[in-house]
Amino acid sequence: MSKTITTTFNHLALGVAAALGTSIAMPAIAAETTWAGFVENATYHRDDVGISKFRNTAQAEFETKFDSDSFRSVRLNGVLRGTYDGVYDLNDGEFGKDAQQDYLGQNWHGQDTSTSVLTSGVPFPCENDPTLCNNLDGYMDQDENDARFPEFNNRLDFIRELYLSADKQLDNGDILSVRLGKQQVIWGKTDLFRVLDVINPVDYSRHNIYDELEDIRIPQWMLTAEWRMGPTKVFDDSNLSLVWNFDKFRPNNLGTCGQSYRILDAGCFFSSSANLQLIPGGPYSNPVPIIHDVEEPEWSLANTQLGLKWEGVYGDATFSLNALTYRQQLPSLHFRPLGPGAPVPAADGVFDIKFPRVNLLGGSIDYYSMDMDAVWRLEMAYTEGEEMPRDLNGHKETDMLRYVIGFDKNIIIPELGTRSAFLLSTQLFGEHILDHESDMPNDQDNWIATALFKGFYMNNRLSPQIIVAHDFAAKSTVYAPSVSWTPDNHWMFNLGLNFKTGGEERFPWSVASAFGDSTPQFEPLARFTNGPIGVANDEDEIQLTVRYSF
Repeated sequence: MSKTITTTFNHLALGVAAALGTSIAMPAIAAETTWAGFVENATYHRDDVGISKFRNTAQAEFETKFDSDSFRSVRLNGVLRGTYDGVYDLNDGEFGKDAQQDYLGQNWHGQDTSTSVLTSGVPFPCENDPTLCNNLDGYMDQDENDARFPEFNNRLDFIRELYLSADKQLDNGDILSVRLGKQQVIWGKTDLFRVLDVINPVDYSRHNIYDELEDIRIPQWMLTAEWRMGPTKVFDDSNLSLVWNFDKFRPNNLGTCGQSYRILDAGCFFSSSANLQLIPGGPYSNPVPIIHDVEEPEWSLANTQLGLKWEGVYGDATFSLNALTYRQQLPSLHFRPLGPGAPVPAADGVFDIKFPRVNLLGGSIDYYSMDMDAVWRLEMAYTEGEEMPRDLNGHKETDMLRYVIGFDKNIIIPELGTRSAFLLSTQLFGEHILDHESDMPNDQDNWIATALFKGFYMNNRLSPQIIVAHDFAAKSTVYAPSVSWTPDNHWMFNLGLNFKTGGEERFPWSVASAFGDSTPQFEPLARFTNGPIGVANDEDEIQLTVRYSF
């Protein structure tokens, strides 16, 4: 449902176009502006916890088309989103600045040392602990209002998209398409986990890995250009695209301690301290903060990110070759010794957080099999410069290989009471660490399998589905059955469950100690072996979402 408004002079559209610095010859009169949007409430109830989400969202989308003598398809697109999550008002005993939270991983470790090694994380440290707030230095140090109204911040996150696009037909018939502004650039077609789709960082604090990537990507200010070459003597279609992310670097949002969703519980870990003062005769008189400083790259041309993709079609196969230089979006922990060569941490913080430069080479191929009436998908990415966590010194630089094999098929099953086809979509994600060490919490090879089975009834207005994901290394599984009902063109109701099994194995306090290393360890990385699904094993929920579109 959308609404079209004809304007004689759209000041907002022309002003934004000028601000974006385009050289497009714009007329004084703007064409039609089309508006659409929705309001939504998502209420989740967590087992033994109570309300874990009371998210209220309003989103508006617009498109303004312009006339131009030099360009065609000149458009200004925008998406504005505002959110209020009332969980911090309705369940402030469990979430928010006054939450009382134990260290999430405390029951995964042997009880001989777990009660003395690590303090509980401090919820919203900038409202509870000035030292930790200063140490985190702008990274995962939001206050409660930032979590309550996540889009209203100094990065203007309420602007989900705002870009000007235009096409130029070249003399040889090729088309040059340019887009400038705040946007999402999507490489790859995976769900839940990413292989090639790493240009935009992700906000996992919205709902861990379970929300659609479209809703949790963090838009960035970028310039994209695509040269559409069309059919050639070899290929049925081909194009070459360039993306320049000139925005200030942003890492993934993993969730601040005190929020209801904190992937891997990293937010509480980073706002905790090690009780090193308990070591008899040791050099420590106070607990030592886990994080000493966060070194986010300052803006400069050298710190911008650049990508190139060539895409083509050959028969029943669509393929791409991708190259990207960017910053690692997950934090890398750099150990800080008490002194040169000392095996124990500095007294003012165990780690510094850094975000190293990463180079990626990869590609994808989608193949439609007529015999099977199905699509096979393969994505692969090889990265150089990533840093993986380890016990002995916090990190190690290693090349990484990630891939996904996907299979999509529509299946008609009359026995299930509908003539509409069911969608079956499966994925197998693989990760290989080329320079693996025994004290890394990640296995050298690991796989995560996902499956989606979705049906359609009542002229596609009633849609049940189930999503399953299994982490082989963590031996943990998530099940997410749901049913969506769309009675008309305005209303949508979705009722779902999200529950986990596994992820409750007990681990030694330190990964290194599991391999007989006698070096004293003060950093409990072993909990990360539970993976993002296993760490969330206590987050079983029933979920209801109601949306009204206009």
